[in-house]
Amino acid sequence: MNFLCKIGIKKIFLLLKNKIISNYELTKCCLNNLIKINKKNNFIIDFFYKESLNFAKQLDNKKTFAIPISLKNIFSIKNKKLTSNSNILKKHNSKYNSDIVKILKINNFNILSIDLLDEFCLGSDGINNLNLKNLFNKKNIIGGSSTGSCLNISYGCNLLSLGSDTGGSSRTPSSFSNIIGFKPTNGIFTRNGMIPYSSFLDNCSIITNYAEDCKFLFNILRYKNLDLFSNIKKTFINFKKKKKILILNYKEFFSSNELKIIFEKIIKNFEELNFNIINENINFCSFLNLYNSISSKDFFSNTCKFDGIKYGFNNFFYKNINDFIKLNRIFSKDCKNKIIKGNNFFIFKKNFNILEIKKIEKIFQNCFEKSNFILLPTNLDIFEKKNNIYSEYVDLFTMISNILGFPTINLRIGFINHSPIGFQIICNKNNDLDLLELSILYESFNFKNYVFN
Repeated sequence: MNFLCKIGIKKIFLLLKNKIISNYELTKCCLNNLIKINKKNNFIIDFFYKESLNFAKQLDNKKTFAIPISLKNIFSIKNKKLTSNSNILKKHNSKYNSDIVKILKINNFNILSIDLLDEFCLGSDGINNLNLKNLFNKKNIIGGSSTGSCLNISYGCNLLSLGSDTGGSSRTPSSFSNIIGFKPTNGIFTRNGMIPYSSFLDNCSIITNYAEDCKFLFNILRYKNLDLFSNIKKTFINFKKKKKILILNYKEFFSSNELKIIFEKIIKNFEELNFNIINENINFCSFLNLYNSISSKDFFSNTCKFDGIKYGFNNFFYKNINDFIKLNRIFSKDCKNKIIKGNNFFIFKKNFNILEIKKIEKIFQNCFEKSNFILLPTNLDIFEKKNNIYSEYVDLFTMISNILGFPTINLRIGFINHSPIGFQIICNKNNDLDLLELSILYESFNFKNYVFN
């Protein structure tokens, strides 16, 4: 087992420039890791062994660099599987490249694999239509829905991975996998060619080992697109003038004292970095109904096309139209429940009110007037697979940044009973680079303390 992918992109570039390793050797190392580990914990839908090695050879001849990357199986790649881990799309191959894949190919990224996920990105615990094991503790959940992509990075099989984030889909599994999960401002990354779960909440997200790697990929993927959210002017923070961070009543969040103690250490770290700490009280439980109404209605409307006639699985043997619908709409239980919820919201006219979103925006605008960053835990606790009762509360602190479109990053806190957990920093819209710079600063400071102490 070779942990070459754990050293970061900067060092990889230095190794490639000095000809210590070649593109071919790097890709072969990653692919060997993928094959070995995938036998134990099946987190990959498909990997491209010959194609990626041939591409690496070509770039070696041209004397350019190929960076290994994996994609969550919701981005369409021409003539490759696009299943979203659903039985409906088992035999479906994409006929075109998504815009994200086009950008990656222009910049010589080497796509090695497509990763497993919760069916149609629906699930916060990583148990919807798959059974993946947590790297650190098999009894605990790994989180969802970008489970395969997070395992790919945490095992050291790839340098970078692209997932999606609808309500914490990349930040939750990254906190349980001891890696970085970044959700950008809504609309900065193009979503063209990506299977939708919720058109209002969906985002393309970045999963890496280090915040610096995250910034590298963000600068490549960021460009103006046709998304409605992308027409907002950028603002920049001057770290010399303002160094304030706001914490939302953290003492009431955690269910165990160990988490409280670790979170207090993070606050001390920020104090040592000369940040002024401000406390604020916000009730997050009131946002759950709003998130459920938006996501379930969007999922209901987006899955109407999988009827076996226009799109999806098609069974030719059926008795009548009712039998045809039953045979073709083969969703998992979680997806069926979400579709029924969405249908009920439409029937009883329980539409999410724009006034509710505006009220929440005012609350957070007041927070950002006082400070530039908000500090939050990513999760309440480390959950076991048996405790599926709390699945709604896994994404309690992550969903708000999707509703309001704030950029958010998950960083490492530490370990509790040999299981990792993370915390998140939220920033105002279009201040993604400032958020990434802060996370790089904190990560380097925390790493130095870890080494020297």
